[in-house]
Amino acid sequence: MNFFEPFADKPAIIIDIGQAYTKCGFAGESAPHAIIPTQVTLNSQRFYLHNYKLLPHGIETLKEMFIEFLYNVYYKILNANSRERKVVIVESIMTSSDFRKTLADVLFNDFHAVSVLLIPTHLACTYTLGISRALVVDMGYNDCQIMPISDGYSLTNLCSFAKLGAKHLHDYLKILIEKYALVTVDGNRVLFSSLSNQPTLTEKILEDIKLRCCFVTSFERAQKIYKQMEIKQTDSFTDLEFQFAPECDYTIESMIVHIPGYVREMACEIFFKNEIDSDQCLQNLIIDTICKTPIDLKKEFASNVVLAGGGCMLDGFKPRLAKEINALIETKSNVFPCQKLSYHKTPSHENYTAWLGGAIFGSLDILDNYSIQNTQHKESESLRCVF
Repeated sequence: MNFFEPFADKPAIIIDIGQAYTKCGFAGESAPHAIIPTQVTLNSQRFYLHNYKLLPHGIETLKEMFIEFLYNVYYKILNANSRERKVVIVESIMTSSDFRKTLADVLFNDFHAVSVLLIPTHLACTYTLGISRALVVDMGYNDCQIMPISDGYSLTNLCSFAKLGAKHLHDYLKILIEKYALVTVDGNRVLFSSLSNQPTLTEKILEDIKLRCCFVTSFERAQKIYKQMEIKQTDSFTDLEFQFAPECDYTIESMIVHIPGYVREMACEIFFKNEIDSDQCLQNLIIDTICKTPIDLKKEFASNVVLAGGGCMLDGFKPRLAKEINALIETKSNVFPCQKLSYHKTPSHENYTAWLGGAIFGSLDILDNYSIQNTQHKESESLRCVF
């Protein structure tokens, strides 16, 4: 009898390894047990797993990082014996071969996983909804990926990518705060930029400011703001006679920072307006991707748009995107086959839609047919990935 057969009835472990956050839990469940940073501590410093190339001894360091990271997932978060579980890894199609191979080697050789299956993020999103064709818009940490999925295959030759991820938003938010924010010092309000000893705007602080203070303004308000900027011929928000949202106070290192309303509203505009290259706006990328698809699939993709990733959870993001796309379609009515796009409502928060798809697939009886078994890996030292 195969040694691993007694553990076949235990639910598989599902791990969605994102650039910034990892979702982990068990197959058949409706939500992950935990969402944790994709980081480990090395020499008292925190490093992202995907930044292993910036560290000395890249692959060897990555292996050590994986061992520490997965030990935390298995034994501290999920409280599961790695030798008794199958594993489903949900990952980006942009994952490097070295990263994927090292992950497989660690799972099989160090944690003795029963079997391992890799599923692309975009494909996993379609499992969540039970559809065979979709246009998946994944708003991740490093970038935005727009991928057409047809009958279980990622049409990688038609996909679009843009630097419109959370990291790009954080960088822009940092610029706006340093330029426009005010700070109370000795009872007086002074510009943040005038401080000789400025508080450090770390990635964690910027993310918290984004979630607590920022939102995506409505399409109508954005048009009025841009029209006024055009009339006044200015790029500075302070020159506008427009009633922005109230300012928001945020405490950094015991210092109260006053974030103006125009920073709160306009930070997220990088998704929808690009002064340098208008084609790199989110609405243009989505329409252009649909236009590149075969003529017999255009309407199906237009009718099955799936929004995934944490970026889609920003307040006001989805209604603003829909109106931006509708306005763009009106200008391309002669070449675009549909009058509007239809969006699926996922049964989960967008930040773990892909994980839920992996949890659904991991609970199926056909999991073993697509996974590489531990015994097979020992023989071939290779990993199969379903695309």
